[in-house]
Amino acid sequence: MLKTALQQGLVFVLCLILPPLITVQGQAATAPAQASLNSLAADFVHEMIARAGLPHAASVSFQNISVLPPDLQESVQNAIFTALRNAGIQMENAGPSPARIEITFSEDWQGYVWIASIQQGGNRKVVMQKVARPEHVTATRAPMLTIRKSTVWLQASPILDFFQDGHTLALLEPDQVSVYTSDSGQWRLRYVLGITHAQPWPRDLRGRLVMNGSQVSVFLPGTRCSGSTSPPTLDCHAGDDPWPVDQGGVVGFYSPRRNFFTGLLAGPSAGASVVPFFSAAAWQTGDTHQWLFSGTDGRTRLYQYDLSAPAAVFNGWGSNMAAVHSSCGSGWQALVSAPTDSVRPDSVQAVEVLGREALPVSAPIDLAGPVQALWAAGKNGDAVNGVLKSPTGQYEAFTLTVNCSR
Repeated sequence: MLKTALQQGLVFVLCLILPPLITVQGQAATAPAQASLNSLAADFVHEMIARAGLPHAASVSFQNISVLPPDLQESVQNAIFTALRNAGIQMENAGPSPARIEITFSEDWQGYVWIASIQQGGNRKVVMQKVARPEHVTATRAPMLTIRKSTVWLQASPILDFFQDGHTLALLEPDQVSVYTSDSGQWRLRYVLGITHAQPWPRDLRGRLVMNGSQVSVFLPGTRCSGSTSPPTLDCHAGDDPWPVDQGGVVGFYSPRRNFFTGLLAGPSAGASVVPFFSAAAWQTGDTHQWLFSGTDGRTRLYQYDLSAPAAVFNGWGSNMAAVHSSCGSGWQALVSAPTDSVRPDSVQAVEVLGREALPVSAPIDLAGPVQALWAAGKNGDAVNGVLKSPTGQYEAFTLTVNCSR
């Protein structure tokens, strides 16, 4: 919706700062002063009037698709109602009102976004106001961590996934698996395993490479390959085998013609289903199982204990994520990409789940281009393998790890 409005040139963006709602050792302090909310709401309404020329009467409705707390949402709504009345606009029920104002509380990677869609007759105007996300002081529960990035390989042709240990580097490419061995600290091409497929690949091709000793498994849309590195063989056939999504036991069926998982799960969660998703992260702390799924609708859903219903829904996250096991904080973090497009540079941030809340526990690490994939990797999931496409057109295979120091 936001991109459409921007393309139509109907959006006015006003960047303002909402005084933070501070959390100290898990306890919420008082909400922002009402006077500050009233000032923000007054400016928001002023821009509505300036952009849309509101008449003397209008119907107003609200929708919250963010994680804005209910008590704060009510305060914001009341402030907006007050600002509209102070501007001489009479509130009416939906119906034959001269104007209809639909206000949505959304969010992006950086903070909340208030969106007013104003309909008058056949004309529609959209006004947006960006508001800083309430900050959290979480040092006693979730120390700030550092993400470390190591470049593994660069090349001009696409990389879908990769595997590396101290002796072997294997790159999954659209039509082959290239296997390298270490030679005096340099990777030397040893052999190439060809991939055969009957159907053309979808435009946004994704793939998964799994190596277990000398055994090689390749998962591609509508295609499954298995083979060995000793002797080097790879046999491919058409198939709809589920893909291993992460090292936490998520196994899902992948759409053969699109670039996402259908939501039907296999493996330990066989028979369960969630909304279609791009990526997932799963881990277990004590007796608590937790799952994150980045839905194709732009919303990330948290499940706890079972997959019957989401425990929380988060907005403003990117479509790529993976869980990493570290010695920091709670021991598990989700590394999450930013909600950018497939062209602009990306970033990745570490997030910890405490209860039903997801808290950022690292500064974002900026990357040279958009992230193509993030997969859990390393021994016991202590690293994340990623692929990005740089502005120069090169594909970079890289590894992310988490360090406990700032």
